[in-house]
Amino acid sequence: MLVTFHSKDYYPITMFGDIALQLIEKMGVTPKVPGAIFAEDVPQALWQLQQALEDGAEPELPNSNTNADEQDAPVSLRKRALPLLEMLKGAAKAGHNLSWD
Repeated sequence: MLVTFHSKDYYPITMFGDIALQLIEKMGVTPKVPGAIFAEDVPQALWQLQQALEDGAEPELPNSNTNADEQDAPVSLRKRALPLLEMLKGAAKAGHNLSWD
């Protein structure tokens, strides 16, 4: 399953469903698809997601200079959330809703 996030004046962001549902839950919203957050609730959702990502300490991966190790290293949830965080920041600043399907 793929989930696509939408906000006015921002390009759509598509993520794998399991990752998207984790991020939706970390925003303090029931993780279901489709869904939405009203403009007045976007700043709170942004704050909650930021706090959850900061609090959820992910194990540090050992540094390695080989390209094979870099390609096999898993992408952290924090890195996967970056586009969504940017969308939330823009929506909070402009007063736009956030939706996903």
